[in-house]
Amino acid sequence: MDPASEQQKSFGQKLQEKIAQSRFFTFSLLLHVVIIVLGGTVVLFHRAIDAPDFTSIGDGLMSAEPSVTPPAEMPPDMSQEQTFTPEAPSITAPSVSAITTNTTNNTAFSMASIPMPVKAITGDTKNLVNTNKALSSKMGKGVPGSMGGRMGGQARNMARMANKGTDKGEKAVLQALKWLKEHQKEDGSWSDEHKPGMSGLALLCFLGHGELPESPEFGETVKKALDWMLAKGTASQGKMTADGGFGGQPAVYEHAIMTYAMGEYYSMTKDDRFAELLKQAVGYIVAGQNPLGGWDYRYAKSQRNDLSVAGWQIQALKAAHLTGLGIPGVDEALDKSMDFIKKWQGNEGGFGYTGPENRLSLTGVGVLCTYFWKESKDRTVKEGIDFLLGKVTEVKYKGGKTPADLYGWYYDTQACLMFGGSAWSKWNKMFQEEIVDNQSPDGSWPPTGGAHLQPKPDGAGPYYRTTLCCLMLEVFYRYMPINK
Repeated sequence: MDPASEQQKSFGQKLQEKIAQSRFFTFSLLLHVVIIVLGGTVVLFHRAIDAPDFTSIGDGLMSAEPSVTPPAEMPPDMSQEQTFTPEAPSITAPSVSAITTNTTNNTAFSMASIPMPVKAITGDTKNLVNTNKALSSKMGKGVPGSMGGRMGGQARNMARMANKGTDKGEKAVLQALKWLKEHQKEDGSWSDEHKPGMSGLALLCFLGHGELPESPEFGETVKKALDWMLAKGTASQGKMTADGGFGGQPAVYEHAIMTYAMGEYYSMTKDDRFAELLKQAVGYIVAGQNPLGGWDYRYAKSQRNDLSVAGWQIQALKAAHLTGLGIPGVDEALDKSMDFIKKWQGNEGGFGYTGPENRLSLTGVGVLCTYFWKESKDRTVKEGIDFLLGKVTEVKYKGGKTPADLYGWYYDTQACLMFGGSAWSKWNKMFQEEIVDNQSPDGSWPPTGGAHLQPKPDGAGPYYRTTLCCLMLEVFYRYMPINK
């Protein structure tokens, strides 16, 4: 090319020649630019419409549940204790037997046919919880709503404050649990007298406070109790009694109380070791129910129906219902027992022992058991509460007009809380400070002038008084009223 002619060309002519010479490069460049732009647009579009997936994180799948509003701030502790002046005394003397009620009724008995579960009980009865590392992941999950108040310090405090429980009362509970921990036998049981009954009541106290095998202070105590319960129940094919049978009067009380504790524990932990044992134990209660709907001694089919005996069977069956295991016959037995309780209500609203009466000491049993299952304030419940609070004008552990009735108070306290309103306000005003102020320095409760085990300074006496008082002071969070 001639340099002279090249210099005479304009800038535009030179640019056109350069583009022509590099047309293949230019086409490739433009094509790549278009591809990049289109690809980026697709990515941005998908990111704009697709929500991020958080359900596959770590080693497993997390449930994609909606966010939960954080719980309300804990109410402050009560800095001042309230002092109450009880009304003039006019309480009716109790006469109920708690563990060993005698009867002069020589009824002919025929033993019930007990359906046994198909699956045999198996499992390690030693070192119960330590052998199952997976158990810790189940604890506290799926707990029935009515038992939620006991699960954790914050839940307990909120429920306690809502139901007018005092800091002083909660300290009394902790002192009682420490006393029970110190007086537990090496094998995990409590007391030589009425051992299954006292051991079941003690375990109920720890469970009522939300204590499980992993609890820092009381975990080992609960583990030992569960070890003993599982070993004993397995050895006797589900008969949770002192001699592995139902021959004596205390046996039906002992069996029901132990079954009650077992049911609560299973609901709180879903510990599979207890599933079959619980089914067996509940099976005896269901099969031992009388045609009228009540229960008698020895789980025998008879015409005698004892409301004191029935109270513990109904509590055990309700605990079995809450497990979600669907144990055959439980709901039907509870339905049938409601008809029996109505027949045992007296003309003034109270309840009787072996027939319709107006016994103050058994009125709480009838009211609580009815409300526990029906979950409604029907006529039976309302009339029972009216009778109870119309008769009780003071609650005195010592020095009252009548001897203390811890057995009756155990039921009365729960019945009044469940009913709520002015009934609970009145009862709580009378009982709470009285129970707290009469606790011994060591955490137990001293003998009273009541019947049977209450005045005993030794044997089952201290365990009986301490567990009943502890359970009463746990009422603020142990079972939540239906409306709460």
